[in-house]
Amino acid sequence: MVQSFLNYFLPKDEYKRSQIVYFMAEAAFLTVLLLLPLTLMNNIWWNSQSFNEISILLTPVFVMAYTYFRYVFKGIEHTDISEEKTYRAQRRLNRKRALFFAAIFMIVLLINNGIPSTGMEILDIAGPVFLGFLFYLLFDYISLKRSYNKNKDLLDD
Repeated sequence: MVQSFLNYFLPKDEYKRSQIVYFMAEAAFLTVLLLLPLTLMNNIWWNSQSFNEISILLTPVFVMAYTYFRYVFKGIEHTDISEEKTYRAQRRLNRKRALFFAAIFMIVLLINNGIPSTGMEILDIAGPVFLGFLFYLLFDYISLKRSYNKNKDLLDD
C-alpha cells in the first residue's frame, strides 16, 4: 500500500479506495481544464480580482462535490446489500440517519440564530433543515438503490 496522508481518510476496502482515488484524479483534471481557460479569459478580457478569489474558493468545493457525486452514483457504498430484506432494513436505517441529521442540523441552526419569533425566522430555520434532510435522504437512497442493483446483478452472474 502506498504511504500517504489520504489513507487516513479513505475506506479500508481496496476497491472503494481505488475508485475514490480515481474520482479525485478526475476531479483534479476537470478542475485544471476549467480553470485554465477561465484564468486566461480573466487575464485577457475581464481582469477581475473578485473572479480570482471566487475561483480559488470554489475549487475545493468542486473537487469534493464531484468526488461525492461520483461515489454516490457509482453505487459502491453498500457492498453488503444484495438481498431484499437487507435492502429494506438499510432503507429504514437511512431514514433514521436522515432524521437524526435533520435534528442535529436544526439544533445547530437554533443555537446559531436563536429561537425564532416570526414566521419568516421559522422558515429561515425550517427551510435549510428540510432541504438538508431531503438531499441527505435522496443521495442515500440513490446510493443504496444503485449498490443493491449492482450487487444483485453480480450475484446473478
